[in-house]
Amino acid sequence: MVGVSRFTLADTGPTAPAEATEPAEQPVATKSKRRTKCRRKERNESQPVSHSKPWATFGVAFTLVLSAILNGFSNSQHAPSQWAGWLMGLSVPVIVLVLAKVCGEKYRVNQKPVAWLAGGSGAALLFLSVWHCSQSIALLTGSTIWLAVPMSVAIDFGLVACEVAIITEPRE
Repeated sequence: MVGVSRFTLADTGPTAPAEATEPAEQPVATKSKRRTKCRRKERNESQPVSHSKPWATFGVAFTLVLSAILNGFSNSQHAPSQWAGWLMGLSVPVIVLVLAKVCGEKYRVNQKPVAWLAGGSGAALLFLSVWHCSQSIALLTGSTIWLAVPMSVAIDFGLVACEVAIITEPRE
């Protein structure tokens, strides 16, 4: 006990009593634990790495082409000029894609009225595209329209879902 009372901050060498050196080392360990906790906290706060971007990009391209072909076929069935019907049909999914991108980017920068306008008009055109794709699937497969609707919903909403996956990826 006498050694503990004679211990000062200057006594840090090997002659200091063992009991007295333990409290001096403890704050160093606590400090390193704090650093470790901060590093862990930084890792937990950052978003996990996602490897879905290549798949989402493929999904956008594939569903865009499929939807464009189905929309073009459906519009060419009713248009007085087939080329005009195909042109209108091919442009519908591209417009939906552009409006989804504008909606997401405007929402991201907190311009909500513009985002709602782009999203609403994109949704209206998306539902029209679903109907046209359903008609094309029903004509091509010979199934009823009610059996073609789920496939067209999967195609068109898959396009939007893949685009949302790309938009919401963390930026570097």
